[in-house]
Amino acid sequence: MMLLAVDIGNTSTALGLFEGERLVAHFRIHTDRMRMESEYRVLLKNLFALEGLPPPKAALLSSVVPPVEREMARAIGNLFGVEARVVDAEATGLQVLIDNPKEAGADRLVNAVGALAYESPTGRYIVVDFGTATTFDLVEAPNRYLGGAITIGPQTAADALAQRTAKLPRIDLVPPEKAVGKNTLEALRSGLVLGYAALVEGMVRRFKEEVGEALVIATGGFAEVLKPICPSFDLVDEDLTLKGLLRIHQAQG
Repeated sequence: MMLLAVDIGNTSTALGLFEGERLVAHFRIHTDRMRMESEYRVLLKNLFALEGLPPPKAALLSSVVPPVEREMARAIGNLFGVEARVVDAEATGLQVLIDNPKEAGADRLVNAVGALAYESPTGRYIVVDFGTATTFDLVEAPNRYLGGAITIGPQTAADALAQRTAKLPRIDLVPPEKAVGKNTLEALRSGLVLGYAALVEGMVRRFKEEVGEALVIATGGFAEVLKPICPSFDLVDEDLTLKGLLRIHQAQG
């Protein structure tokens, strides 16, 4: 069975084609709220043709952007002739133990399902997902989502700083050699990268102080950048959300 897994985020959309357990293709495109179904259909057709991929036999979507979700689902249905199902809390099979389970973002719940595929000595997991927002989620085996925290994403913070200040430029988010910057570029990288790493390490520590030890899994575009300077990360899996979608599809039969 060829499964097309689609994770629609606020800034970017990840698409993965699975053949059984194997991820055979992975694309990332800009999330455009103005793009129509016909445009997504052309885009998908070109991506599959470029890689010489067979059409999927099933499709599963995780989305935090309803307008894009609607147009993408229609494009998949019209192009491939398959129904693109959309994940909600019930579909994940998780016990969502927060005040209002409907408030939990689909991507966060799908990440939780993906995390549970890994073995944790304590049965607990902390998932850190770097996107437009950065989320910290606490998961407990076999299927309990316990809540988490949300803060601004690193690139979002950098963009806001550049937009709101007259003399601070946009920069590439790469770790500096030292914390004490000798020029504006070094100072920005210190604050935005090392400072963000300190935020992440502090949040993970606070989670562990409340619940005990847990396996820490980082995902999202900034995870690899922070991996060398965030010793709390036990592993980085950039495809965690797509793998979570695969597990949900498999559970649904």
